Amino acid sequence: MTSPTYKHWIQTNEWMMWVSMLGTFVFLGLTFWKRKSYPMNLLFLAGFTAMEAYAISVIVSFTDNKIVLEAVIFTFGIFVALSLFACQTKYDFSAWQPYLFGMIWVVILFGFMNAFFPYNSKVELGYGIVCALIFSGYILFDTQMIMRHYHVEEEIAAAISLYLDVINLFLAILRILNSQQNSN
Repeated sequence: MTSPTYKHWIQTNEWMMWVSMLGTFVFLGLTFWKRKSYPMNLLFLAGFTAMEAYAISVIVSFTDNKIVLEAVIFTFGIFVALSLFACQTKYDFSAWQPYLFGMIWVVILFGFMNAFFPYNSKVELGYGIVCALIFSGYILFDTQMIMRHYHVEEEIAAAISLYLDVINLFLAILRILNSQQNSN
């Protein structure tokens, strides 16, 4: 984020972040409600994407541009490699679903507990690594679900699944790189 004016605006208007968070859930619900109603599903998906993009831009505005670029490159490389692997392997990742779901709840609970303790770069690093591993697993799982199990009419749900996997992987990598910079 190179525009100082936009960076200042995005960091000082926190009400927009609340609108974005609420809008994300509203559009996500509308998208699933109308998931088979073309073109409404695409409009709701676009609204969901716009709300998520704003939320990510707020997070990115507090991070050094070099770290953001590195996180984008790492995320892209990991996503492409994992997707290619999931498409060509004979291993079935659908058995991972209950374990990934359980690990997500552990990470969520740890995130809530971490909010009450002082910042520690080693804890942030560990949290980021665990999140990156979990969402890498979700990329494998969701890519394979798209290739082998989802019906053609479920493209919106499939797109949201992969989109959220990539966004969360990006945020985990951003957390890892940022914790490394803060510990130096």
